[in-house]
Amino acid sequence: MIDHTGHLSLTIEEAPAHSLSIRPTSGGLAFSITVCAEQEASFTSFLPYASVGTPIGQQIEELYYQNEWLAFPYATTTLYYEPHEAVLVPEELLTPGQEGLWLSPGRDHATERLAGLDTPRVALSVGLLEEGKSLVLSWDQRAYSFLRRRHSTLEPLPYFIPLLVQRRADSQKARGHELVLVLREEGVDCLLLLGGELIAFNSYPIVRLLDAEQVAGEVMFYASTLWRHFGLSSASDRIHIVHSEEGTEATVAILRASAQRLRDILARYVTTVGVEPYRVLALR
Repeated sequence: MIDHTGHLSLTIEEAPAHSLSIRPTSGGLAFSITVCAEQEASFTSFLPYASVGTPIGQQIEELYYQNEWLAFPYATTTLYYEPHEAVLVPEELLTPGQEGLWLSPGRDHATERLAGLDTPRVALSVGLLEEGKSLVLSWDQRAYSFLRRRHSTLEPLPYFIPLLVQRRADSQKARGHELVLVLREEGVDCLLLLGGELIAFNSYPIVRLLDAEQVAGEVMFYASTLWRHFGLSSASDRIHIVHSEEGTEATVAILRASAQRLRDILARYVTTVGVEPYRVLALR
């Protein structure tokens, strides 16, 4: 599958024996290809978008037209997307086909459309069946529709699901709450765990990803708000900071610096604060 120059060499006939995982970011498309029989990624790389400032749906379409192997008939294709919105919903209250009713009830779509800010989104969900809950999320409709047409076996999952599985397992072995702060280019996702169960979820935007000190201050505000709201203890509860390492070099660098600075600030107030890098494709 990899030629003598280290580049991908895969034919359409070989594709059904492989699985494809993709993670769109604002800077490009991270991907990995796995031989089904081996269950380990055989080739992982990053494709930067050709154009800057265009809708993510258009950027993904351009990459697929430039790299025809992306649309090969793989055995399975997993899409790890960064949701625009997400809400935790009890399973018994969720009606199939009506997931979108849980998202943005206060959004003024008409005003946003007139201002050119309204991007069509598709409502998706993922069940946490052992907890009796589901996450209802939204993502770019154009990008999702394009990928669904290209991949009949497409499975969409929020990018943090492999991390959630890992942190839930660790949470089962520990006492107290764990507040997980996942830093990505466009925001921070906050997951509150207790005894292996996800009990709360919130996402907040990062206004400008330019300065590590500024980003750390923003996330600190969100974290302290959640900390006070749930009445967490600085002695018995803990914080785990995670920063994405999938994206452009500049984005990865600022997220890494922001996470380190955030840990330094939070360590003044909370006894246990951890930090780690996160590559979703490496945790499959």
